[in-house]
Amino acid sequence: MRREHFYRNKKALKRSAAGAALALFLALQITGCSQTADQNKADRKTEQAQGTDKPKDAGNNESGPEKTREVGEAGEAGREPSPDGSQADAEAAADQGDGVIEFKPGMPIKEGVQAPDFTGELIDGTSITLSELQGKPVIINFWATWCGPCVKEMPAFERLKDDFGDKIGIIAVNCGDDAGTVKDFVEENGYTFPVVLDEEYSISMLYPTNSIPYTVVVDAEGKVTHISTGALDADTMYERYKEALGV
Repeated sequence: MRREHFYRNKKALKRSAAGAALALFLALQITGCSQTADQNKADRKTEQAQGTDKPKDAGNNESGPEKTREVGEAGEAGREPSPDGSQADAEAAADQGDGVIEFKPGMPIKEGVQAPDFTGELIDGTSITLSELQGKPVIINFWATWCGPCVKEMPAFERLKDDFGDKIGIIAVNCGDDAGTVKDFVEENGYTFPVVLDEEYSISMLYPTNSIPYTVVVDAEGKVTHISTGALDADTMYERYKEALGV
């Protein structure tokens, strides 16, 4: 009987001890958390007083002495071209006297870039290379026989050839039509300016665009100076291209 009473008391004592330990642990946890929170608040107030506290998006809106110094150095060094080859790059390079922005394959052509060089097969079986025309302005037109605006403006190129001859270069790159279709179209209309076959779009991919007609003018040094899409009547386009060519 005494032994049973002892075991009952022993179990009760253990439960009491465990309960006391749990209560002590929770009390210590609460005290610790409270102290940590108070310390964090105090540290934050100190940082704010010292001007070192940053907003969550400080990576995008950082200010202070270090950022000011970086901006100052960038201002002294001049604007740096952005990595995406945008129009701002061309303007920045012009300001710095770089002259030409490097062309990046797959990116849309921008004014100020060196025009991608290419060699294309003409409808008579010979070939033409863009870089061989350096020394005079060149107009490159991307077109197709099924494209109404393309066909409508094409007399402008024949007129430019007749009026300025060897002073300018003209390359009309047909996009995707087969050789027979292009030859028949050119002969039927009596065009004599160079027409390049691009059935596999190998040249067109160097000058990516969302629509045709697409026209690029290159200066005597091979730099792109004019880009346009779409077309009006031949007379209107003649005047626009004449101005763009500087003739």
